Amino acid sequence: MKELLRNVIKEYVLESKENWLEEIQDCYFDEPIVKFASSEDPLFKEYKKIIGSDHLTPKEAFESFFDKDSYERGTVISIVLPINEKIIKSNAAQKENASKEWGLLRAFTDGFRIGLNKHLINFLEEKGYKAVAPADLEGFKIYSTPSGPSSNWSERHIAFAAGLGTFGINDGFITEKGIAIRLTSVVTNLTLAPDIRKAESHTENCLLFRKGICGACIKRCPVNAISKDGHDKIKCFKYVYGDESRKLAEVYGGNPKVGSGCGLCQTKVPCECKNPTV
Repeated sequence: MKELLRNVIKEYVLESKENWLEEIQDCYFDEPIVKFASSEDPLFKEYKKIIGSDHLTPKEAFESFFDKDSYERGTVISIVLPINEKIIKSNAAQKENASKEWGLLRAFTDGFRIGLNKHLINFLEEKGYKAVAPADLEGFKIYSTPSGPSSNWSERHIAFAAGLGTFGINDGFITEKGIAIRLTSVVTNLTLAPDIRKAESHTENCLLFRKGICGACIKRCPVNAISKDGHDKIKCFKYVYGDESRKLAEVYGGNPKVGSGCGLCQTKVPCECKNPTV
């Protein structure tokens, strides 16, 4: 069943018309990586201490859409969408702002991600199971904390639980396909064997954390929001969603409401397309 689900996801990603950027005559995203976590993994409850008490467990996310006490156990399906190398290269050439291709990726791929989740949910329903994409629910929220924005369903932390990678000094998520990615996930009452989480630490794939070398993303940040001490989420947020970003998004033909993004710390770095520690 796991391979069947992987194939269903892969086919949708590679064949969807929404996964296409005219400017590069190619897909926004390459072949996905898919892994599975048990809903009973203790880490999901630990996230309430690590991230915040509002962070949902798989059971809470499922029952926020379906009836209370309707979820006994199941699986969290986490999906990595690696960004096309052409888009990465366009952004690697930038020094102060996101490239046009990166800005269009930011503007027009959320609908694709939602469509992918719906496709997977429909497939599971056809097989007799229930499923939900927590980040697409009305109850999903992003809120302010003293250290910066947070959410009640962190796709990066979900991906870590599924064994897809670890965190970098810039708070990005470094997978076997690198840090230039997007993430999504679905919770289902289908119980599958979880994939093994091999990482010995939550920062294992970051060269700076692991070996004390690199720091390329620190130099790439146009607003000095990254240092060896970590990532200033507030400074980063203001730049990514600020007035200049919104104006640039409009120039690019993107979406001023979400801005042009940035992504400089995810490109022209050793971890952009691979795990640099391997």
